[in-house]
Amino acid sequence: MSLLILREEFVCLVVITFILCYTGIYRIKTEHNTFFRILIYALGHVVFDIITVITVNNVYTVPPKLNAICHILFYAFSIAFTMAYYEYIMLLTTSKKVRKIAQIFKWIPATVFAVSAFFFPVEYVMGNGTNYSYGPLIFVGYGCFVVYCIVCFILVVTNHNKLERKKKATLYPMTGLMILVIVVQALIPELLMTSAAITFVCLGLFATFNNPAKEYREQVYWDAATGIKNKNGYKMQLEQMEKKYSKKKTRIGFVICDMNGLKVINDKYGHIEGDKLLRAAAGILNTHLAHAQDVYRVGGDEFVAIYISPKDEVVRADMESVRRACDEYKDSPILLSIAMGYASGEYSVNYKEIYNQADEEMYHNKAEIKKEHPELCGR
Repeated sequence: MSLLILREEFVCLVVITFILCYTGIYRIKTEHNTFFRILIYALGHVVFDIITVITVNNVYTVPPKLNAICHILFYAFSIAFTMAYYEYIMLLTTSKKVRKIAQIFKWIPATVFAVSAFFFPVEYVMGNGTNYSYGPLIFVGYGCFVVYCIVCFILVVTNHNKLERKKKATLYPMTGLMILVIVVQALIPELLMTSAAITFVCLGLFATFNNPAKEYREQVYWDAATGIKNKNGYKMQLEQMEKKYSKKKTRIGFVICDMNGLKVINDKYGHIEGDKLLRAAAGILNTHLAHAQDVYRVGGDEFVAIYISPKDEVVRADMESVRRACDEYKDSPILLSIAMGYASGEYSVNYKEIYNQADEEMYHNKAEIKKEHPELCGR
């Protein structure tokens, strides 16, 4: 009979174990490992949910002290879960200064339950379909759970404008669900809903904040060798610009960049030195083209920077900053040199024409550099 009652809990156990293993295997970086602790406490809650259903329905064969300890641990894990959830909400919504003050409150409800466990006994009632725990200690546990959830809800509401839409779309229903479920559970103890609610919360947090799939999708747009965005990222940016600026009078600018001497350093000193110089060039462009929307590596030694509503004198100053940084770079057997060209205009005209103008200027600059430094003419 107990096993039939526990079908939901076994499903929850499988789901939380899967998320926990997935998080551990892929070593997902979370805020101070708070999400990992949320999963551990959720798992503990579900495990003791299963255990207490078995023990409470066998009160005549299970020692009373063991039954009581199992129930205390069941509620302790639920309170630990909401305490970790509260900490998670703090990390998402508050500053470090506020967090230090809020940390004091974090332990108050948990401490109240821990002290109450020494004074209030666990009582049992025969219900419809299953026996269940009851009494003052149980209501203290419910109360602590609700207090954490209400404070979490207040934090989300008061920081509404600071949160991204997807975060709000998760935190509001998840927090509200926990409050609703624990109230209903207190009124109708036989429903055994807490494990399902906690599992839903774990799934919601995982899907919104901790799922590595998004991170892997993002990696498609980043160049592993240089750490800046790649050609895929560049194409995606052009698509976004087409949607945003095609019907607006918006000026854009392109800085086309081509590193000189990559073939020379690869042939003469090896690809390790070549990759090192390439990373240095990408780092300089990413740092010194400071007013660009973004910088992209679009080929072996080719880069593009996109400027939105640029001031030509500002862009030229950025380019001059790149040249100075290249001259100051000494950690290479050959000169670090980057040919650059710039053009700007109305996006609605034809951004490809602007690009081609910048590209033409870059090739003029490249020819000048090669005249001055023939040792870089390896390509």
